[in-house]
Amino acid sequence: MRDLIVIGAGPVGSYLASLCAESMDVLVIEEDDEAGGKACSGMVSPRLIGMLPPSVKRPGLIQHTVKKAVIHFMGREFEFKKSGDAAYVLDRDVLDRRLAEHAKSSGADVMFGERVLSVKTSGQKVSVSTARHLFEANVAAGCDGARSVAAKTIGSKPSEILNGLIIYTEKEDSSDFVEMWFDKSLVKDGFFWRMPRGRRTEFGCIGYGLSFPLLERFFGIEAGNISGRSAAPVPIGIAHTYGSRIVLVGDAACQTKPWSGGGITYGMIAAGYASEVISGAVRRNDFSMLSVYEDMWKKHLLRDMKAGLLIREFYRDLDLRGLMGIIDRVESMKHEGEKIDFDFPFSSMLIG
Repeated sequence: MRDLIVIGAGPVGSYLASLCAESMDVLVIEEDDEAGGKACSGMVSPRLIGMLPPSVKRPGLIQHTVKKAVIHFMGREFEFKKSGDAAYVLDRDVLDRRLAEHAKSSGADVMFGERVLSVKTSGQKVSVSTARHLFEANVAAGCDGARSVAAKTIGSKPSEILNGLIIYTEKEDSSDFVEMWFDKSLVKDGFFWRMPRGRRTEFGCIGYGLSFPLLERFFGIEAGNISGRSAAPVPIGIAHTYGSRIVLVGDAACQTKPWSGGGITYGMIAAGYASEVISGAVRRNDFSMLSVYEDMWKKHLLRDMKAGLLIREFYRDLDLRGLMGIIDRVESMKHEGEKIDFDFPFSSMLIG
């Protein structure tokens, strides 16, 4: 029997496994045949880069550097700029593969091609069943995304699941800014974006009821210029993240930014807390300790998540007068880009 089974070899699952493998017997189970292949913009803050192991930060991970954001809203344009690097655009496949390799080199076993069908707990263990095997451990960590099997086991689910769509073209884009468009006539609760990736360009949108034809029409993308498409569910909300011998981390735990859907940084921050709690529970053979994990990650992340959820609800219900009020507020803030934290914008604005 293992100390820990991690379900999912995405960035969060592999990162958690590498932290825990230093002191525990860890198995990672991934349904795909290899790491990577997930839909994700992969734009992250310098904070995330600082969290990555040196073996992951080798050349080839960062595709492009972003220094500012340009927001288009009701015919107006607003620019937010930092003096240094505001964000980095990563090759998500490279990130996933290198973190999985790092988990292995840290001592974890990683099994690919094993789709988890069920997670069940008893008094002394947790059992994880795939189509071919039954695995047992002291603890299971669900890092298996928006439709997590582990989350269903403990009755946890997101408040809402949005659609995230991405189209890539081979048009070179070496600009230093990302653009976002907010148009409630097309997307009531989300936005469109253009992201420079150096050798190619990414176009995307997030919200309810979206389609690739809508994305293509909005940006005027011709079918012949498209080099790739990807889509993914994006969980939003504040979820219950622990149960009997089970913890949830990353998208499975709804640890995403409600204003953008990004989840890598929040998931990896939570993974640090999860590793600390799991290792303590295994060492003391006291699995009631797992409840402490939720207290720890919420203390760090909850304020900005709650603020983001309120902003989402407010924006979704706004009328024209309310939209004009937002424009006035954004106009007053556009020179304060230096004060705004990419990962914790609401906390940073309060402190500022």
